[in-house]
Amino acid sequence: MVWMERCKEQAATLQAQSMNISAHTLMLEIQKASSLLKPQWNSVIEKFGFTQSAKYKNEFEFLYVDTRTVLRILSKQFRLGIIANQNSDLIERLRKWEIDEYFSTIISSADYGFYKPDKRLFSAALEQSGCSACNAVMVGDRLDNDILPANELGFITVHIKQGFGKIQVAQSTNYQPTYAVNNLTELLQLPFVSS
Repeated sequence: MVWMERCKEQAATLQAQSMNISAHTLMLEIQKASSLLKPQWNSVIEKFGFTQSAKYKNEFEFLYVDTRTVLRILSKQFRLGIIANQNSDLIERLRKWEIDEYFSTIISSADYGFYKPDKRLFSAALEQSGCSACNAVMVGDRLDNDILPANELGFITVHIKQGFGKIQVAQSTNYQPTYAVNNLTELLQLPFVSS
């Protein structure tokens, strides 16, 4: 929903209207960029030469229905963290959703000034958590932003095929996750998770 709202806002700009570009067209281009493992929004902005970019609006975000249950179960066995390309209000949003208590390490691009797939964010998470890469598991929906850099650092990786992530396919072994799941609940069935 957040992406469609962003596409609608972009399509409403004078520049998009002058080129007769619809929200549907923009959404298809985002999907295409994602399938090619390219930056989703920035690729679209560059393709059409937009000089203005619609803002990402957090108010249209939602949690998957199994989020709280899975986090509660996993937090009993593991120290959980977040490595994300996010705005500075990430912790506030986690509190609003009542899931902040589950995370002991939160690494946001807004706090560091660089973005995934930059491996420095992943290294910062390891340093802050005191965890070695071989004992860390990265769960992410993007092969390019999540799985590739975590693989290169030696993490166990899990590709969660939700959102645009479900259309991404590994282009080489570097992008190949250790495991792939279709939703959060399937994380609980992975061999390193106790039942």
